[in-house]
Parts: sequence; C-alpha cells; structure tokens
Amino acid sequence: MTRAASPAWHVCEDCGSAYGLPTAAPTGKGTGPALCVPCHTEHLTRHAAQEQLEALTAPIVGAWAAQWGRAGIPFQELLSMAEHLAGADMAEDYGDAYRARTLRFLARAYPAPAALPEDVPPLRTLIDPAALPALRECRPAMPEHGISRPYFVNDRGEAVTIFPRVDTLTFLQADGVRVLIFTGHAQRTTGPVFGPHGYRVPAHLWPHVEAALTGEGVTA
Repeated sequence: MTRAASPAWHVCEDCGSAYGLPTAAPTGKGTGPALCVPCHTEHLTRHAAQEQLEALTAPIVGAWAAQWGRAGIPFQELLSMAEHLAGADMAEDYGDAYRARTLRFLARAYPAPAALPEDVPPLRTLIDPAALPALRECRPAMPEHGISRPYFVNDRGEAVTIFPRVDTLTFLQADGVRVLIFTGHAQRTTGPVFGPHGYRVPAHLWPHVEAALTGEGVTA
C-alpha cells in the first residue's frame, strides 16, 4: 500500500522539475503559485531587493519633493524632473536603453564594498572525512511500501536517501573509498541540504550512488 501525497503539493510553476507548496499571495489573501524551496528562495531574494530599493529611495525622493515644493516649484514641474531622470519622457525603446545604461553606470560608480565587514567573517567549513558516516549497503525501491527510490544504510544503521538534484564534490582516496561531500542544491544553495555534510562510499557502492545521483531506479 503506497502513501498518498498531500493534495497541496504541485509541480513548481517556475522550474517545473520539483514539487512545491502554494506560496502566500502578495495581497495577503489566498495563495499564490506553487514553488519549490530553491525557486521560492529566489523569489524572496528578488522581493527583498525591490523592497530595499523602495526603502532607500522613498525618504530621499519624498524629502526632495517636499523641499522644492515648499520653495515654490510647481508639482507638475517636479514630476517632469522625476520623469526625465527615469527616462519616462522618452520613447519606449530609448527609455529602456537609457535606464539600462544609467543603472549599469551607477552600479560601477557605487560598487559594493570589496571586503566584508569585520563582524561578518568568511564562511569556513571544516570537514573531517574520517568522521563522516560510511554507507554500508544499498537497498532497492519498494513501491509497495511507499519507498519510491533506492536507498542506503550507513554504519550507524540509519536509512539514507540521496537525491539527484544535490550538488556534490567527490574525493577519491587511495583505498578506493570515495568521500562524497554535499555542496548545495541545484546550484542555488550552499552547504548540505539536510543531514551530514557527506558520506564515505566504499568502491563497490559507488555505482549505486552514481545511479542515485542521476535519478535511476526511481518508481512512480
């Protein structure tokens, strides 16, 4: 007997290659598109950038309009100045090119700091291969029990599932054992998605791990 998936799950409407849950609608009422975790994270990053731009410019532009309005410049003239600065008074093609050129110029003129602040040190991760759990056996998928993909058992007796969209770094050791390190997910995140940083994989299990990383043996 297989386990039924929740009806809340849908194929991600961005990448179409993973499942995700409906997101909150921008209005705060109802739900928005279904997004997987990496795509949802990307959307949140873009939203944060837009909110920051609004937060930085609103006080400055508002103060500018208030100051020169009080100085006697009519509102329509202030509006024309703002439109000219943004290229809104140009033809569409020229306006797009002007805004792109101006944004690139400003990004070069005011670059991000070359070094991180001292209170935000660079990320340093120390991994001791000898301390990583070792895979001991591979077991096939059992769809009749709701297990849709092959899995492994490590030296701690724990079941381990390796998913195909994880980013990995592999070191081959002299004894044939490979050290498999998880570096992220679909080139969108860094670090392990969950669980340990990686596993030690004996030579006879490496073909099974490679198959798991390519998604082979997965049942519907």
